[in-house]
Amino acid sequence: MYEQNNKRYIEEDEIDLRELFKTIWDKKVFIVIFTAIVTVAAIVYALMKTPIYEAKMVVEIGIINSTNGSNNNNNNNNIENPNNLIKRLQMMYMNNISNEQSSTVTDISLVKGTANLVEITVQAIDNSLAKQKLDDIIKDVKQVHDSKIADYKSLINTNINNLKQQRAELEDEKNRFEGSQALKYELTTTLNQLSLSISSYNITPTKMLDEIMTNESPIKPKKKLIVVVAFVTGFILSIFVVFFMQFITKSYTPVNESE
Repeated sequence: MYEQNNKRYIEEDEIDLRELFKTIWDKKVFIVIFTAIVTVAAIVYALMKTPIYEAKMVVEIGIINSTNGSNNNNNNNNIENPNNLIKRLQMMYMNNISNEQSSTVTDISLVKGTANLVEITVQAIDNSLAKQKLDDIIKDVKQVHDSKIADYKSLINTNINNLKQQRAELEDEKNRFEGSQALKYELTTTLNQLSLSISSYNITPTKMLDEIMTNESPIKPKKKLIVVVAFVTGFILSIFVVFFMQFITKSYTPVNESE
């Protein structure tokens, strides 16, 4: 008896599957037309959508080694803290986005595994606009950092002039005293260190690494993906509509017959 019941269930399943396939086959024209309409609509949308291009650049934050002449990374100081720079640029270029802008900054982040490299990403309707935006950003960053370097050099030069004046006074016989030669030697050593601290050996200006990276092809819209997703969605949705219409028809059939 178990085998008979199992056989009956299998036959019923086969009948159900045959009915499902028969329903789909009977409505094949509707399914094809519906899927085609959705796919064509997706193609039109993808073609009419404004293409978006992306450009990137990496900014190397300058360094002021204000301690001594050794090239030890522990003694190197970034002109601006990378996290502070990122927050400042985000405030300027990401938090005040206008819908009328033809280019937008989409990401500003520290390059993974580095201490002073910041990557900036811009999206625009044209590569030239994206590059122009990045040029404006690097000019702004360099202007601020060059100003800090100039202020630092001015401060050091002021100290150098003061120390030179003190050393000149010690060279005068009237101002000589016991230990003046030792003090003069210390002043000379300090002057040499200060002069070295503002040399190109210890000051590296902020700059852009390599060239701005661009793509000849737009990153959005992804036309192939849109069309494929629309085709699959339209096909599945058309089958759902067919079965739903069949369900509605069967639901009202007994009522119609009784009338």
